[in-house]
This record gives sequence, structure tokens and C-alpha cells, in this order.
Amino acid sequence: EKQKGPSSSMAARTLRQEGVVRLNGILSPSTATTLRTEILERRSAAYAAVSSPGSDSNEWRKYFADVLLKKERCDLLLPLKGEFTLQTALHELLVSSNLLHTLLVTALGGDDVTLYELSALISEPGSPRQPVHPDNPYQDVPPLLTVFIALQDILPGMGPTSFLPRSHTAATHAAYNDSVPARDELLQQSSSVAALLRAGDVALFDSRTMHCGGANDAVEGDTRVLLYLSFRNPRATEAIGNVGSMLPSIPSTTLRELRAKLSRGTTGTDPFDDAQETESILRSLRLAAAQGDARSQLQLGTHYYLGEGGVGDVNPIEAVRWFERAADQGLAHAQFNLGFCYSVGMGVTEVDVERATELFLKAAEQGHPGAREAYDEARG
Repeated sequence: EKQKGPSSSMAARTLRQEGVVRLNGILSPSTATTLRTEILERRSAAYAAVSSPGSDSNEWRKYFADVLLKKERCDLLLPLKGEFTLQTALHELLVSSNLLHTLLVTALGGDDVTLYELSALISEPGSPRQPVHPDNPYQDVPPLLTVFIALQDILPGMGPTSFLPRSHTAATHAAYNDSVPARDELLQQSSSVAALLRAGDVALFDSRTMHCGGANDAVEGDTRVLLYLSFRNPRATEAIGNVGSMLPSIPSTTLRELRAKLSRGTTGTDPFDDAQETESILRSLRLAAAQGDARSQLQLGTHYYLGEGGVGDVNPIEAVRWFERAADQGLAHAQFNLGFCYSVGMGVTEVDVERATELFLKAAEQGHPGAREAYDEARG
């Protein structure tokens, strides 16, 4: 049974004070199960590629990131393009549920934070306990927030992540970095909480918070898969001390942009496939233009004029056709563009200075910048 989670204000306060907060049921169990299966299949394919004859010593970097203590543990990099289950999961996490998005924006100061990591942590029975560590050195502004999402119920024998609440402070980091005895004393005196998450639950934590992956018991353990992503805070200007676990093919993307793309993914196209995305946008633009939207007609004409936006090569005749439709509806910029085409004979049968002058005047009367100068020049 799903447990009721904290309100956004309570969760934000807990994250700020404790450095970590649990969010229940952010991802649906069915999506978690399907994604877990696909991630394990991807790991098998990656292992096969790395161990295949002829692969070089750096082949693993195409599929895996470095992870602290590699025995029976891996950090599997995940692509976005063509991965519809992962896209569905991210939609549930960041769009369908406002809680996680609200916390990210509140804690990091805006939706201009950038996606820094997208990967899966997988541990197998026999994987040893990691040493306690922060992901980033201390700085006054939180540099990253990291999201761990359980893709199956995490039982004690599976090596759940342990967090040291309130360890994201300058004082704790100073003691941790002071000396081995000081670190040992700190860890002995610190309380910890184990992230015994249900499938679809989230642990959201400040990357300065001390934590470690537990030992996955060789007898009582099982394969543990965590989807994780992190967001970098542009207001934290000091070095963060690590390279994000994310494929280089994924471009820098803000949380705002990521949510917009994920929202467009519900239309049946892949928002992370540039060709599909361009085709989808063009299809919507054509429909709006055909239905009489003047700005869409202007935009479509501009695409044809420049040969961009997925329309193919430059096509002045099509450009003029759509400029005409928008200009007939009184759109000043379309009148100006159409006037230019008539003034130089582009996309029309011949130069028509009289028609160009008329169009420049109409645009100038609406305050279009440059139209008055074009009108005066056309008049000679």
C-alpha cells in the first residue's frame, strides 16, 4: 500500500535541514518494473560489447561511468533517444508529479538547473559496502541535487544506500577532511538512515550529504537497480569535483527544457530524436498555417525562404505563397517580407516596385522597423 508522502513545503524543509528526503510513489510500479528489465538487458548488451574480440581497453567508457568500488557494481549510462520507457519514467517523475519538480526548483533556485547525470546504479549479491562519502566537496550553495529512484523494492539484504542526515554542512565536511582519526570519530558519532525504498519511491539528496551504497549480501541479497539523475545548480560557481555520469550525446538541457520535451513526447513522437522532433513541429506548423493562423503562415514562409525547419531546400515560390496569406491578414512582418520579395523579384514572376512600395507602406503604418526606410528607398 502506498504511504502518504510529505507536502512540498515539508519536504523542502526536510531536504534543507537533513540533506535528504524520501518521496513515496513518484514513479509507478509498472513503469519501474519495465524500466528495470530494459536496463538489465542494456547492461548485458554492454558487457557483451566490452568483452567482444577486438574491443579496446576504453570500450567500457561508451557504456559505463566510474563507480566507487566496482566489484559486482556498475554505473550504466542511459541514452534518451529512442528509449520510450525511460522517457515515460522521466515524464512521471518530472511532469506528471509536481512534487519533485517543485523541490528541485525550490532548493536550487530556479528551473534553469541543468541535467548533469542520467544513469543506473546496479549492484549484485556479493557487492561490498562502499566507504561513506559525499559526491561533492562542500560549498555554501548546493551544487547538485541527486535523485535515486528504486526500480524494485529494496530490502535490507540488497545493500540499500545509507545517508548521514545533516552531514551536508561545512562543519561535517571539515571533520571528514581533517584526518583519519577525526573522520572515524565523525562516522562513529553520526546517525544514519537506510533507504529501504519501495519500487517507484525516490530518495532526493543534496550532493554534499554523506552516504554510501550498502553491501549486497551474497546469500540474502538480490540485484538492486537504481535509476538516478542529478541537476547542477548554475548558482554554485565553485568546482564540484566530479564528472557527471551521462552520455556525451545528451546535450546540455535545463529542467525547463527537459520538462517541455517530455510533455511533447506524449504526442507519439520521440522528443529526443531531432529529426522526429523537427518533423512533428513542422507538421503542427503546416496544420496551423492551413487553418489560417497568420503567424504560422509567416513562420512557414520564413522556413521556405531560408530552407530550414525541415522544409528542405530554399523555395522562394512557397515562401511568397505563405507570405501572401499572412500579409492579407494584415501581419506587418509578412507585408515587409513580401514587399522585399517583390522589390528584388524573388519567388514572383517579375520585379514589381509598385506592389513592393504598397506593402512597405502598410508595414510602416503598423510601426514595422525598417519598413519606412524600405518604402522611401522603393519610391526612389
